[in-house]
Formats: sequence, C-alpha cells, structure tokens
Amino acid sequence: MQFWRGADGDWYATRSGRPVDREQIEDLFLWAVKQPISEEAFDRAKAGNGWADEPERPAAGFGHNSGAGADEYEALRIEWLGEREQALAFLKKPIASKEEADKAAIWARRLKDIANRADKLHADEKAPVLVKARKIDSKWRELREEPEGLQKLLKRHQLAWLQEQDRIEKERVRAAAAEAERLRREAEETLSKAKTPEAEREAGEKLAAAKEAEREAEYRRPRAGRTGAKTSLRTRRVGRIVDHDTFLASIKHSQEIKDAADKACARLAKANVAVPGMEIVEERTVV
Repeated sequence: MQFWRGADGDWYATRSGRPVDREQIEDLFLWAVKQPISEEAFDRAKAGNGWADEPERPAAGFGHNSGAGADEYEALRIEWLGEREQALAFLKKPIASKEEADKAAIWARRLKDIANRADKLHADEKAPVLVKARKIDSKWRELREEPEGLQKLLKRHQLAWLQEQDRIEKERVRAAAAEAERLRREAEETLSKAKTPEAEREAGEKLAAAKEAEREAEYRRPRAGRTGAKTSLRTRRVGRIVDHDTFLASIKHSQEIKDAADKACARLAKANVAVPGMEIVEERTVV
C-alpha cells in the first residue's frame, strides 16, 4: 500500500498495485496508520512473499508457472488448483490457534478474489457473444414473435363462431337422439305385434332406421380450416379457488406447499417478523 501527494497537491494511493478511489483514500489511510508493520515484513511482502499470517502461495508448478503469454483463464485456473490443493489439506485438521484462524480467513479472502476475477474474466469473454446474441435476437424478434401473436389473435377471433356452431351441433344431437329413441320404440312396438313375415320385415326395417338415427345422433366437433390448418374447440380443466382457507388446509401436506412455506418463513425471519407457527432462531455464521 502506498500513499503520496501529487504535483496537484491531491493525495493518491495504490493497494496491491491497484489505484485506490479518491473517496476511499482517507479511510484507507486511517486504517493503515492503525495497522503498523515492521520494515522486514514490508520488504518480505514487497518481494512477493506475502505477509507472515498468510497461507503460503502454491508452489511452482501451480501458481507460478503460468508464464508470459499464458491465457488468462488457464493462468487463473492454475492458481485456483494450487490454492484448492493446499486449502483442502488445511481443512483435514481443526483450527487450534489464532494464527491458523487468521490463515483460514485470509485464505477465504484469496479464494473469493479468485472467484471475483473469474466473474470479471467470464463477463469480459462473454460480452461480445452477448452483444452478438442481442443483435441476432433483435433481427429475428419481429418474425418470431409477431406472427405467433397474430396467429393467437386469429384463433381467438374464431371462438364466438365455433361456440355458436357447438351450440347448434348440440341442439342437432339432442333432436337426433330424440328421433332415434322414437324410432326404436316404434320398431319394438311393431315387432311385438308382428304376426306375419311381412310385419316382421317391416319391424326390422324400422329397427335399422333407429340404429341409423342413433349414429346420426353422435356429436361432431365443429371445426374450421382444412387438413394441416384445422382449428376446433378444446376443453381444458382450470382450477379456481373458492375458499382459500379450506383449500390450503386440504393441500397443506404437499411438498410444494411445504417448500413455499419454508421460503416465506425465511423471508419473515430475515425481516425479524415472527408469526404464529414459526420462531426466529439466531444462527452464527462466519462472514
């Protein structure tokens, strides 16, 4: 960390070789003067060997062999693999001293820094692709979305006509069913009174007519359009809650409701609002 006054009289600073925002310099300076270090520690860190309380950097072969010209992704991945190997080894035994706890905290920060750099590199690499994708989406949006929307309007426009045709068809079916029933009763009555072959033949003809009338009484769904472009009415089931309390009581044991309740409970606890049936428990976490 370095502080200096520029030729313009303003203060400037760098931290880990990176410029510090002007509005943060004062707070950073006040923090620095409260954290004095020895000249030996400064020389050690300046030489690239880190601070005494830091975990060792990965050995050559992991973090130090990326070399000039190496791809940023590969360089960062090599650094990550080295840090991961050492961190996993560190996790195999419990922390027994403040020095080890300090190392764990600093290690966590270093790993977070790797993740942050990865996020930035990922965003930088992805940005041109996103720009190109947005241009492609913009180019095709009209042809992909507007015809879809217009075809839905055209189908909806048919609804009233198809509903009227459905009403007419149901009236026809009721009338045809009534006629079929009348012919069936007449055929049965003729058959019961038949005494001669001619009368039996007449009864058979009436029974055949009744069966034909029954076939005519079958419902035929109203349609529009030709093959490949037909439309018709479709019946689908849609649920509508008429009593929320009764409905919720009926499905309260379903996993979907339990998951939703857990999420609601978490939001209420975060806002420090307890309602009947829940409690707020304080959990200690490391941040």
